[in-house]
Amino acid sequence: MDNNLENNLEIELTFTDLTLLETDGVFEEVRKKMSKDNIHDDKWMLRTHTTITSPYGVGEMMLHFFGDKKIAIIEYNPSIGDLFYNPDIQALSTWAQDNGWDAPHPQTMLIKSNKEFWKHFYDVLLIDSEYFDAIYGKRPQLEEENND
Repeated sequence: MDNNLENNLEIELTFTDLTLLETDGVFEEVRKKMSKDNIHDDKWMLRTHTTITSPYGVGEMMLHFFGDKKIAIIEYNPSIGDLFYNPDIQALSTWAQDNGWDAPHPQTMLIKSNKEFWKHFYDVLLIDSEYFDAIYGKRPQLEEENND
């Protein structure tokens, strides 16, 4: 599935975590840096405030980046209220996967606060969610990709 944003839509992601800034957020570079800092295996987590700037406005998130490639969305303040076109989620998901991370996972309490919003992004494969997996079962699109 092509998650690229429209070519003419300028979107910028910024992070407050120094490790993410120094490595441009590339997972392998972050992993190497964390290993140099005497962190054991993939048992680390980086917490960052993220700002997503687009012509639609400014979205803000609190994210946790984990050593197993997972990204958890802890808090989210959207730049736009549109359910079906939200550049924040699409930009974060595309950026994450382009840089070696998994698709982001909103925390369960965040999902429960706006199920329709998060379900849409789950259905179009921009986010992952164990909560939705438990309710709806594994998505066939992902199972097909994993079996190739």
